[in-house]
Amino acid sequence: MKLFIPLLSLLFLVGCVVIPSKRVTFNDIKVGMPREEAVSLLGKPHRVSAKGNEEKLYYNESALYIGIFGVGKVKEANREYRLHLIDGKVDSFGLVGEHGAEVEAEKGDEE
Repeated sequence: MKLFIPLLSLLFLVGCVVIPSKRVTFNDIKVGMPREEAVSLLGKPHRVSAKGNEEKLYYNESALYIGIFGVGKVKEANREYRLHLIDGKVDSFGLVGEHGAEVEAEKGDEE
């Protein structure tokens, strides 16, 4: 009986796993690359916005929790990435909010 609680605790900790379910990588993306080529490397974006000659493609990276309490997405592990295009060519890319000046522009886009 003395080993029951420690053994149960150990099973609980070992039984919980967080695995990335979707990874976003910009390793092969280059500034100046055509939109079609970038999308073929990254896949279909989950959200798109456009204004004039600018287009923003958004991608989500998420993690999956598997444990004794079930299966689900881990909200803290979710990240949103953006591919910014001007005239159909990659201008910038990265984690949303990564560039300070762009954070203010993002807020302006949402209003």
